[in-house]
Amino acid sequence: MRPVPQHRGHPPRNRRTKSCTGCCFKCQLFVSYLLVIIGILFLALAIWLYFFRGDLIPLIQSHFYIYSIYLAVICGIVNVIIGFLVHSAINSKCVLVLYLLMLIASMIIEGCLIYFTFSYHATYIQELEVSLPNDMLNNYNNDHKIAKAVNFLQRDAKCCGSNAYNDWPKPEVEDHYLPYAKTVMQRVQYVPDSCCKSAHQRKGCALSDSPNNIFYRGCLPFLKEEVYNNLNFLFTVTAASLVLHLANLLFGCCACFKSDDDEEQDPFKDYDQEMHLFD
Repeated sequence: MRPVPQHRGHPPRNRRTKSCTGCCFKCQLFVSYLLVIIGILFLALAIWLYFFRGDLIPLIQSHFYIYSIYLAVICGIVNVIIGFLVHSAINSKCVLVLYLLMLIASMIIEGCLIYFTFSYHATYIQELEVSLPNDMLNNYNNDHKIAKAVNFLQRDAKCCGSNAYNDWPKPEVEDHYLPYAKTVMQRVQYVPDSCCKSAHQRKGCALSDSPNNIFYRGCLPFLKEEVYNNLNFLFTVTAASLVLHLANLLFGCCACFKSDDDEEQDPFKDYDQEMHLFD
């Protein structure tokens, strides 16, 4: 077989450009696999916050918290789709453009998620210090969701009241059988049964407020730490995903432009193939 004649006056094929294109595709593929892992983390975190810690949501007045959970679900689904779409994007320029548009949309959603978590992170302490005592004193007996959330908090954190057990109001009643209608403290239950230290919290177990029977420490520090950790997890995962999106967008644009350059810098590709037919 005769060698293909070299055409003078024309540069040889740009192998460096092709190698750069292949490197961009490989980096894009690697980053996309990482996005799948980040998407699974988003979904796992959202499931944990909504289904396993969702009983605490009624005690958090700000809508930023629940909106952050919903956006985490959307980010997780989009990241998984983007991760699995990369194989089609490498082989098709049209799919690659769609891939890049999905990356941009996902970055916008994640920007909103970072805004929500950062905004609520700055105000959640002051909000909880006001809302939790108010829920225990005023809404516990009137709102079933609040009562369920408070009972879950006290059982899970092994605490009682907002700052201490005596946050629960102790009723005073008049005993008319004593002289001068003296006001005395009757032996009545004023602390919920969820404050009991016993593993089996039967009804009426909190009738005695002795330290051997109920928890004395308050629940506010635990709820603050819970919200703080959840916000940090959401912020960290979102920031990592946003960095990967930026890298993936860079590699995708590089691969898209390099593919155009390859076609322009190889004008004798079809001619070389035709010359082989005459060998």
